[in-house]
Amino acid sequence: MTTSTATIRRFSVSDRVEHWVQMASFVALAITGLVQRYDGAWISEKLISGMSGIEVVRDIHRVFATALMVAVVYHFGSALHRKFVLGRPPTMVPGKVDAKALGGSLKYVFGRADAPPPQGRFSWEEKVEYWSFVWGTVIMVVTGFLLWNPIATTNIFPGEWVPTGKVIHGGEATLAVLAIIVWHIYHVHIAHFNTSMFTGNMSRHEMEELHPLELASIDAGEYVMPSAEERRRRLTRFVPVYGFMSVVLLAGVYLFVSFEDTNIETIKPPEQVEVFAPVETLPPGRVTTTLAPSTTTTTGGTTGTTVVADATWDGVVSVLFNPKCTGCHGDSLQSGGLDLSSFDTALTGGGSGPGIVANDADASIIVQKMESGAHPALLTDEEIALLKAWIDDGAAETAAGGGTTDTTVAAGDSWSSAIAALFNPTCTGCHGTMGGLDLSSYATALTGGTSGPGIVPGDGVGSVIVQKMESGSHPGLLSAEDLAGLIAWIDAGADEN
Repeated sequence: MTTSTATIRRFSVSDRVEHWVQMASFVALAITGLVQRYDGAWISEKLISGMSGIEVVRDIHRVFATALMVAVVYHFGSALHRKFVLGRPPTMVPGKVDAKALGGSLKYVFGRADAPPPQGRFSWEEKVEYWSFVWGTVIMVVTGFLLWNPIATTNIFPGEWVPTGKVIHGGEATLAVLAIIVWHIYHVHIAHFNTSMFTGNMSRHEMEELHPLELASIDAGEYVMPSAEERRRRLTRFVPVYGFMSVVLLAGVYLFVSFEDTNIETIKPPEQVEVFAPVETLPPGRVTTTLAPSTTTTTGGTTGTTVVADATWDGVVSVLFNPKCTGCHGDSLQSGGLDLSSFDTALTGGGSGPGIVANDADASIIVQKMESGAHPALLTDEEIALLKAWIDDGAAETAAGGGTTDTTVAAGDSWSSAIAALFNPTCTGCHGTMGGLDLSSYATALTGGTSGPGIVPGDGVGSVIVQKMESGSHPGLLSAEDLAGLIAWIDAGADEN
């Protein structure tokens, strides 16, 4: 720290580089994180599209998250170096003087004091911001690990930890951004434009106004730099100790980002195979929609299953949204104000307009979002075609007479003809490996995972898959009709072909 008649040295080049790296990381994380949290907002959709899609946004978010963690490791070493090598006092640690300064600031704000209280190297306002950043970073790292490594998380903790971590992660991110806008920008750029983080220096006049206690200590010669020989002696002890600590911390960062790769790429949907099906001509007022068959590869070969149904909300359309869409647009979490868990709320829509406009698919916001291709979760082309046909035919809630369509699994069905289609892609997106359970084939579904046999022929109640579905706590649930059909198939002997 140097002094002259004009300026006082406050921040070294290292301090300033560290600050700008953390600032750039924070801004990038804020932008790429908030557009994912508020994906229904128009500006989020523009930014996601401008960054070439949601996958690129997620990659950018992870890169800067890694950069921020590395910067934190460096900051930890820098703080220890100032303390143990340069012998600087711990000026960022709160104390009684800060409590006194807080009281003096409140008196000044309410007109009970003529001037703000004198403060040292860092004011109580700066300490509040610093320690808020510290505990906020801890929260973001912990919850970020849960989201980055969901399989590892659910192998140790209940599955609810992942969505809970998502809520905490997004809430803390929003709070941090608001704190920077309201607190940091006001104190550093509005109340007094502080240029010391740009130049490294502060004028004596500014020091007298903002940090008079530190200036008095400098003028009194209280900041004495240890001799070169003493610094070298301290470094010989500091370097190996911090070197070991930094290796451990950086190894932790590496494990954080490479522990598993489930979050690096979105699982691609199964290939859809077009199969010729004649189009039935029907009188007005009745819609029968044929979905292209989903193709399931089993030990018995490849089987195409064509689903034909009178399209209604209760019988067909609600299944398209649950759980693919209701995870974000449901009764517990209504992103963009949209709730797709019921017929009435789906029609009402959210902040962008009516979700479903009967007899006009093109005016329905849900269809517009799906056809734009920019939404994070998309229906398949066949599912969109079914949705549009249902809307254009009047968007019926129930079948004629108030009933619903039959379950997708009928008596005599087998794994190849119907059951495999229940799991793909609703369940197989995660259960290729999660919990040791693989639902992509008949044999592995019977074997099950760490919780026990997935399917026990002749015993639906004893099958772990049924137990998980009936508990209601699993993230992805079959519909009541599909579950009933699954149990009936198991109780009948669980035929494969």
